[in-house]
Parts: sequence; structure tokens; C-alpha cells
Amino acid sequence: MKNLGVLGAAGSGKGIAAKYLAKKYKYKIINLGDIVRALARKEHLTPTRDNLEKLQAKYSHKYHHDFVIEHALEKAKKTKGHVILDGIRKPMQAKLAKQKLHAKLILVDATPELRFERMRKRRRTGFAKNLEEFKRSEAKEDKVFNLKKTFSMVDYKVGNSNGKQKLFQQLDSIMRKLK
Repeated sequence: MKNLGVLGAAGSGKGIAAKYLAKKYKYKIINLGDIVRALARKEHLTPTRDNLEKLQAKYSHKYHHDFVIEHALEKAKKTKGHVILDGIRKPMQAKLAKQKLHAKLILVDATPELRFERMRKRRRTGFAKNLEEFKRSEAKEDKVFNLKKTFSMVDYKVGNSNGKQKLFQQLDSIMRKLK
């Protein structure tokens, strides 16, 4: 078995994919977003998308490296068995996951409309009020994280616009290839 990285835009279903793979194939999940949210709690910040982006930039600048991926890689080293890095965002994060963990990267994708609806149901602080605002927020996020470049580094791509069963079938197919 290989270590894995799960990537995708907000609301794509990367968390569901990671949980499915972890349960069925006995992986440990390390969620990069949880690392940043924990930093936000430590600094008494509301975990809005803007605050989390600023916090990542602050820590990366302070420590002269990508603090989030380095923290995740340290956790992975201490973990028995294989891991899934859930929520890789930046090209450097993808590169280091491949280099240091020999991870195979899986991109989970869904239509913007479906992703917006999923995110709207989560009711997270500072979330877009309509689809147009969501698309503007995503365009900004792409510039901050260079998501297009990150997503171009994946080994596999799965669609998640047609229900969980279709998603799970695609993930199982990937896992058969990795054995």
C-alpha cells in the first residue's frame, strides 16, 4: 500500500473520500485543514477562510517553510501504517508529500454548483452567500494557493458529482491499481 494525498476544491468531497479510504483500507488520516484550524484556536482567531489563509502565510513566513505540510509530515513519521494527507492545497505541499512520503495524489472533483450547495449546508463562518460570491472566493483562493498547479500534480482524478457510490467505485479502482 502507498501513502495517499487527497486534494480538491472546497466541497468536492475530499473528506468523504479520505474517510472511505481510511476505513476500508486501514489508513490514518492527517487533515491539513485541522492543523490550521488548531493554530487559529491557539491564536484566538475565528476560523474564516480569510483568517486561515492569513495564518498559513504568517506561519510559513515565520518559519521560512510550509509549516502545515511540515507538521503533517512529522505526524506521518510518527504514525504506524500508511497515511492519507487530506486537504493538500499548495504545490509545495503536493511536492513534499510525493517526495517525502512517496504519496500518490488523488484529486476529487465536483461541479461548482454542487460544491456550493455542500458548503452552504456546512454553515461555516464567513461562507459565501451565493454562487457568484462562492466563485469569486474560489478564484481568490486559486491565486493564494496556486490550486491549478497543485491539481496538475495529481496521479489520479475522481469525479464526485454523481453520488457516493460512484465515488467509492472510482476509489476502489485506484486502490486495485496501487496494490
